[in-house]
Amino acid sequence: MFTKVDKQKLTWKDVVRDALSELGGHGHLSEINKLVKEHPKTKTNPTWQATIRRVVRQYKIFKPLGQGIYELSGEKPLKVNSQKFTEKPDINHGIAQGMLATLGKIYGYETYVPPHDQTIRNYQGKLLRDFISVTDCADVFRGPNLRKIIEIDTLWFDEDDYGLFPVYAFEIEETTRVKSGLDRLLKIPKRFPTQLFIIGPSEKEKDLYERYVNQTPFRDFKNKFLFRFYSELEKLYNTALTHHALKEGFSIKER
Repeated sequence: MFTKVDKQKLTWKDVVRDALSELGGHGHLSEINKLVKEHPKTKTNPTWQATIRRVVRQYKIFKPLGQGIYELSGEKPLKVNSQKFTEKPDINHGIAQGMLATLGKIYGYETYVPPHDQTIRNYQGKLLRDFISVTDCADVFRGPNLRKIIEIDTLWFDEDDYGLFPVYAFEIEETTRVKSGLDRLLKIPKRFPTQLFIIGPSEKEKDLYERYVNQTPFRDFKNKFLFRFYSELEKLYNTALTHHALKEGFSIKER
């Protein structure tokens, strides 16, 4: 089932996807476990069965059919265009999340936005849910701060032998909400090596950010926080989009 190259590079998402493909596109957890049992990743993860249970709940490509059965759904590539921010704060929030989710995918991360935003906010005429790969990250952050963490505007995840962990976290804030954004970001458990970002439109938000990160409780973790302007995000997004298109046109793939 698995080649030598597969064994070295596959994530748990890939492993489960391959197992479901071999099962014809849908199967019970017990069937997935039976196929995955001999995969090398199980040798470095003694709780691999629990990891698989988490994986099928977390990723959008695994659709629950009930009674422990899951169906594999395809990941449709989305065509996105260059984008600018507007003068409308409510629209800009969704634009920033759409940009960040797209950037995360370009850079090879798994991406997430809060459940409410997945179905309410739009980006370039499509729901934000269409731009993310992780729909549920509750298993990553179990604990008393879960309710606030899952409302962080955008998260980028990587994966190790035990599953997902947050690498970058972004709060998109204006005016008085800057402190609330910092508070949500700080709820991410300290065991994760997560870079925390506040994204804002103007110097007003940056000034608030600078004030708050030098106060308790944020100053003890000041090195984990960064502020970036909308204009910086817009430039990064449009540059990355152009580079990604050129790279694909040149037939160069990500590692």
